[in-house]
Amino acid sequence: MESSKLSSLLRICTHSAKSLKQAKLLHQRTLASGLQSDVVLCKSLINVYFACKDHSSARLVSENIDIQSDVYIWNSLLSGYAKSSMFHEALEVFRRLLNCPVCVADSYTYPNVIKACGALCREFHGRMIHTVVVKSGHVCDVVVASSLVGMYAKFNLFGDSVQVFDEMPERDVASWNTVMSCFYQVGEAEKALELFNRMESSGFEPNSVSLTVAISACSRLLCLERGKEIHRKYVKKGFESDEYVSSALVDMYGKCDCLEMAREVFEHMSRKSLVAWNSMIRGFVARGDSESCIEILSRMIVEGTRASQTTLTSILMACSRSSNLQHGKFVHGYMIRSFVDADVFMNCSLIDFYFKCGEVKLAETVFAKTQKAVVESWNVMISGYVSVGNWFKAIEVYDQMVSVGVKPDVVTFTSVLPACSQLAVLEKGKRIHLSISESRLETDELLMGALLDMYSKCGDVKEASRIFKSMPKKDVVSWTVMISAYGSHGQPREALHHFDEMQKFGVKPDGVTFLAILSACGHAGFIGEGIKFFSQMRSKYGIKPNIEHYSCLIDILGRAGRLLEAYNILQQKPETRDNAELLRTLFSACCLHRDHSLGDRITRLLLERYPDDASTYTVLFSLYAYGESWDAARQVKLMMKEMGLNKKPGCSWIEINEQVCHFFAEDRSHPQAENVYECVALLSCHIEAGQ
Repeated sequence: MESSKLSSLLRICTHSAKSLKQAKLLHQRTLASGLQSDVVLCKSLINVYFACKDHSSARLVSENIDIQSDVYIWNSLLSGYAKSSMFHEALEVFRRLLNCPVCVADSYTYPNVIKACGALCREFHGRMIHTVVVKSGHVCDVVVASSLVGMYAKFNLFGDSVQVFDEMPERDVASWNTVMSCFYQVGEAEKALELFNRMESSGFEPNSVSLTVAISACSRLLCLERGKEIHRKYVKKGFESDEYVSSALVDMYGKCDCLEMAREVFEHMSRKSLVAWNSMIRGFVARGDSESCIEILSRMIVEGTRASQTTLTSILMACSRSSNLQHGKFVHGYMIRSFVDADVFMNCSLIDFYFKCGEVKLAETVFAKTQKAVVESWNVMISGYVSVGNWFKAIEVYDQMVSVGVKPDVVTFTSVLPACSQLAVLEKGKRIHLSISESRLETDELLMGALLDMYSKCGDVKEASRIFKSMPKKDVVSWTVMISAYGSHGQPREALHHFDEMQKFGVKPDGVTFLAILSACGHAGFIGEGIKFFSQMRSKYGIKPNIEHYSCLIDILGRAGRLLEAYNILQQKPETRDNAELLRTLFSACCLHRDHSLGDRITRLLLERYPDDASTYTVLFSLYAYGESWDAARQVKLMMKEMGLNKKPGCSWIEINEQVCHFFAEDRSHPQAENVYECVALLSCHIEAGQ
């Protein structure tokens, strides 16, 4: 009678207030009543001490020699340590059990031991225990086998995990969940979903974990209909109130661009976890909807949920895509006010955002406060400068990065090579190529494409051709680069040959390819071929010509002196009739062929439509200069001065001692500017003296 009363009181103590003081009083009563060898009472005492986190008292109870012959006590101690994440202690208890001559482990022992091996990544011990349970026959126990499935998953040995699952004579929901998670974690979302279907057809009722994995698999596969089906089927069974299932649903609907349903599930959640908030934000990030992201962030703040680094980084991505400076600054301000400890990736997102909005100075300010030891910080600056067309600065940052000992990666090289391409700095490009070779990165397709483009634009067609031939897979981009290289550097027949070859290899040309081939025809004076390719764009390949294509056609006709024909083509469509770039291209041809009548007509059109554009007056000045009408030319210059219009200064650059030095017209910012101008003056004197 006393035993059952004490046992009942201990259970109440365990499941309610968990009072250690009460537990110790009951323990004293147990000892006073001479019940210290009562296995049931001792088990209850062990449980209550673990519940109160008094692990040493629990161990002392188990060390009573009179009860050590009962595996029930050993299992209680093992369970307590495993639930308390004291896995080393659990394995030590198991070692003592194995050495106990009067007690043998049973099927309740092994799940906790296997859990400890998995948590501690003790693969060797785990395999030994697997062997033991196979020999003892306990592997047939569904809980033991399910624990083995989970253990191998913890080791990332998913093949072993699936093998144990396949050999299980009997399965439970936990084992199905574990093996589904295995496939999901290794990227086999389709297989995970297939297992979920098998689980349902085998008569098992999915739980929260099963549904979370299945919905996450639908999310990864963008399988909206199957996700909706699972949602409809289990919403009536109360799973919609489950935080993990609801968060998975929000994520799935968001990734499938079904944001109305995502919002509906989200709004029905009684408790919105950070995962759910982030999932909702990610859905709007995919659309580049920074306004909705800011709205959700504001709600998070009001409802007392602190935004994580993931939250803020995601919102900054949306702000970058929308180029909304106000929204991005709001996020940045929140970070400062909330004392958010921004990591490298968050700072990189901020830098990228400011570059996207054209705020280079702000990007530089963030970079100045960012950790410089990681390559990502430098990469975002290099790609940022490239995106705003500051090629010189991109190369300068690359040089700084190398000088401080940060090793460039694939992203670094892929970002800096376009700057070399635009500046045509071949020697710099070659040195970067050497660094790529030393880093053994020449197998990267994207990087080799960037190298190909660099050599092409720098005029080293021979090296570009070598790289092109070495590429195992040639896509439309690489073919186009080679066509452009040959066309731009005096080998138009090779350009036409490569255009034919790419189609023989089954690669369909795109709009950029046609720009390259039309440009090649223009440079070579292949008038007939150029007009043929332009007409084939729409008729044969279904590609609608854009302004750049029309510019190439006008250039081809202009070089051939077919100026009126070119002008009539421009007049056929509203989008070409008023385009300043096309009119200026045709005007250049008018100057070349001294057609002052048509040139004057084009100039008047430009003045009428673009009266505040400095380049329009530059065109007019050129017209008068070509006609040697110097008084009229001077009048144009005076008009520009009165209107405050300035022609963009010309720029030139040169590579000296591995550095790119650039000069603008009337620029005196170079440290050796005085010497440069003295040298220019001296050269001018020699030129004038020789004339």
